[in-house]
Amino acid sequence: MPAKKHPIVLRFEGMSPRDLAGYEAHRLRKGGDLGHINRALSDLNERFIGAETWATEAQADIRAMTQEMYAAELAYHERRKDRKALEKRIAEGPRDPWRASRHGPLRELILTVNKDWFDADGDSNEMSDLEREARFMECAKTWLEDNFGDDVIHARADRDEQAFHVHAVIMPRTTVQKYGVNCRMLQPSIHPLIKDYEAAQDSVGQHFAQLGLTRGERRKQAIREALANGKAPPQMRRHVRPTKWRQMEELRLAQKEAEIEHKRRAVEDREREADDVIAFADAVAGGQLDETGREADDPERPPEAVKAFTPPRKSSTGFARARKAFARAFTRLRGKERQHAEAAAEARVASDLADIQAADAVIVEIAGQLPAGLRKRVGEIRRKLSARIMALDKGSRGSTKDRGADENFT
Repeated sequence: MPAKKHPIVLRFEGMSPRDLAGYEAHRLRKGGDLGHINRALSDLNERFIGAETWATEAQADIRAMTQEMYAAELAYHERRKDRKALEKRIAEGPRDPWRASRHGPLRELILTVNKDWFDADGDSNEMSDLEREARFMECAKTWLEDNFGDDVIHARADRDEQAFHVHAVIMPRTTVQKYGVNCRMLQPSIHPLIKDYEAAQDSVGQHFAQLGLTRGERRKQAIREALANGKAPPQMRRHVRPTKWRQMEELRLAQKEAEIEHKRRAVEDREREADDVIAFADAVAGGQLDETGREADDPERPPEAVKAFTPPRKSSTGFARARKAFARAFTRLRGKERQHAEAAAEARVASDLADIQAADAVIVEIAGQLPAGLRKRVGEIRRKLSARIMALDKGSRGSTKDRGADENFT
């Protein structure tokens, strides 16, 4: 099985001279993002280009450039006898010895490979971990010196992070004709590999091929070819500094933990609500509460039931929902009970009225066989009964209909 190809990773980052103090504090593990640092391995970090005081020396050199250029400019205005320009520049003071840009005049450089490459696989023919690191560092040193010379003011190998890697700082110094004299200044574009990022990737790929490493993905070439063929170009990758990436990752993990905690609390809230609903239902079923949530006044309830009962949390959402649902259900049940009772009562009244009407028909039949005087008395009694019957019928049915009065019965 062929060995896996690992690409050499090269990254440039813009840097300002004011960043040197913070960079040096992080190098000495006294400041910056140290959460990912394995302090037990920090003593193994190795500086292989530049003196221990490299940052202080660089800042002093930049101050010297500033003063040299300022003095050359003032001398230039004096030679021209331009008093107004001279006074203006004296009032403004020295300027930075570089052209302003969003990247800054310095460059921080990182060289590394995936950590798997540095892990020895046990094959006796392969390099050990330490041999890989040593050879990688030596390759990095020769490549830096070959391409940036003395402008590499600092380089070191870090072993106390996730993967072995090399840091370097480049201070691109040049001399330009300005104000009639030679002036030193900082100018990143004097180095072709800073000016052309693709050329830098080609160069580092060729140099580290001796270690079996390959050049990184040719993204710009892929973009050009896609555009030339009328295809959508691959999405550009934006490099994020390790510190920024760790901050973003910590924020993402914190947000994820917050979401999990929110869901856990929501589940607990639902479980508590369910417990309250069940407790409410049990209390109503046991006669300990009425459907409104008040303790039921039931003289027949055994004392042990009262002692065993623990009221639900009446301030909880579950209790309120259960109380509302039970009250609504009991209201519907009572309405149905009333409807059934009224229907039963109406049926009984109708049955009683039918019996009375049957009796009245019998009275009419019998009265027809009586003498006239008795028949008249029976008729008067019957009219009174008919009035009572109509009153009962009206009360039960809301009707004024006469249910059997015989107006012709005399």
